[in-house]
Amino acid sequence: MTAPVAKRAARRQPRCAVEVIGEGDACEMFVVFDGVRIARRGRRGTPQARTWVSIEPGFAVYDYPAGIVVIRDGIRVQ
Repeated sequence: MTAPVAKRAARRQPRCAVEVIGEGDACEMFVVFDGVRIARRGRRGTPQARTWVSIEPGFAVYDYPAGIVVIRDGIRVQ
């Protein structure tokens, strides 16, 4: 008889997506993390253009060649 094997609890990975609303110049882009909009894309002609602007405290979003990186309270989560 063999000893029972302990099952590891499956850790749910947080879900991260980019949401696009509108078209053309009226287009808005958001990063959605676990169903909450955490950042929006800076608008053209502003100092935040081509960057992610945090809209939830504790989050930071960065663009890298491999994809988007989400930081929460100083720890990479995506």
